Amino acid sequence: MRTLTDELKIYELSTIWKEAEYNFAFWDKVDINWDEEYKKALPRVLAAKDIYDYYQELMRFVSMLCDGHTGVTMPMDIMQDAQYYSMLPVLLFGFEGKIAVINTTEEYKDIVPLYSVLKKINGTDAAEYIKDNCYPYIWHANEAACSFSALSELILGRVGSTLDMTFEHEGRTFEETLTREAPAQMKWCSIDQPFKDDISKELIAQGGTFKAEMREDRIAVLKFTSFDDNNMPEEIYTHFDRLKEAKAFIIDVRGNTGGNSDNADKIAAMFIDGDFDSCGAEEQIYEPAHKAWGIYRDDLKDITPGELEERYSDEGSIKDYKMCRHIYYKRDITKKENHAPGRLKAPIAVLMNEYTFSAGEDFIDVMKAHTDAVFIGTNTAGSSGQPLQISLESGGSFRICTRRCFAQNGEEIYNKGFSPDIKIAQTLESYTAGLDKAMEKAVNILKEKT
Repeated sequence: MRTLTDELKIYELSTIWKEAEYNFAFWDKVDINWDEEYKKALPRVLAAKDIYDYYQELMRFVSMLCDGHTGVTMPMDIMQDAQYYSMLPVLLFGFEGKIAVINTTEEYKDIVPLYSVLKKINGTDAAEYIKDNCYPYIWHANEAACSFSALSELILGRVGSTLDMTFEHEGRTFEETLTREAPAQMKWCSIDQPFKDDISKELIAQGGTFKAEMREDRIAVLKFTSFDDNNMPEEIYTHFDRLKEAKAFIIDVRGNTGGNSDNADKIAAMFIDGDFDSCGAEEQIYEPAHKAWGIYRDDLKDITPGELEERYSDEGSIKDYKMCRHIYYKRDITKKENHAPGRLKAPIAVLMNEYTFSAGEDFIDVMKAHTDAVFIGTNTAGSSGQPLQISLESGGSFRICTRRCFAQNGEEIYNKGFSPDIKIAQTLESYTAGLDKAMEKAVNILKEKT
């Protein structure tokens, strides 16, 4: 295991501080003193006893920026080392206020039954324990959207470390001490696909991140788990004539991790007449002279942005004030030429949830602005933008969001996400019954419309 000098620790922490100071897109949204937090992080970073603890401290520092496109990534060799990244023998998932077991190792299948609900950890309410012990190291401003990351932070840890967990299952409460084990030594149970889907479908197109099918009732279902694949739009376009035969469309971007928003636009273009406005965004403008002038202006030192607006209308004062604080932005909306092979004119339902991120949210934005689709599910993650990715000499990396997106319809989406027209959350009860309530609702609405 490589060693880290104090000089390297200080340099890498300082690099993160610097890049965030000058490039972070949300300084007007967070209420922290970045310089003071940097000074507080220095002794913690220097005291880290190994590279794992060191990166945990870097993660703690960056998580204060409260943005889903801003964070620290551990070195790959650390993430692959069971000494640091071992697992509890249960997989956990969040369901509308409940944390439940969705799989176990063979060793624990009779000890912790499937769908047991986690109630306490080390004697503390499970949700409170996670807030205190997992949230400090991850983006956590949107609790629903960060649930998966928080539970991963809970499950993973040093080999041999333990948690005392209290579960509830079918009216019975029980306690079990679970130990993190090396993943290579674990044998997981094989579980059936939970969702029942008896209707027959014709496969139209399929790739690693997308699937297009035609149901027997002629409702086409297009599922996109990300927009990373740059070949995907053209592949979908080649099946345009078959898609035209559909009498309605369900576009499922639940769990879409993002990717390239240009690909998202190309899919949305099939449902839009002509060219259209795409993602609106803001990014910081910095002119150093205005910071120099602003520092010497006592009249600008202790006023709020609201007071600035009341007292000053000249551009010079506004720049002096805002550039001292890195909150002077330019705003633009991307114009898109529509090169889709035509328009699909049937009714549309879009399925979305708290794990719809980034380019997935940009897709929601365009569809909300330019179609009459009905949106079903839960709020999206509220995190989209352009991250600046920088490698660290110690083997990991960090990213800082440099460009922030805003909704074309004026909806406030930062750490909130786009809201659905019809809210349907996945519950533990519907999951265990094999029901996809959002999909069912979409089908029923589209059948009414057609």
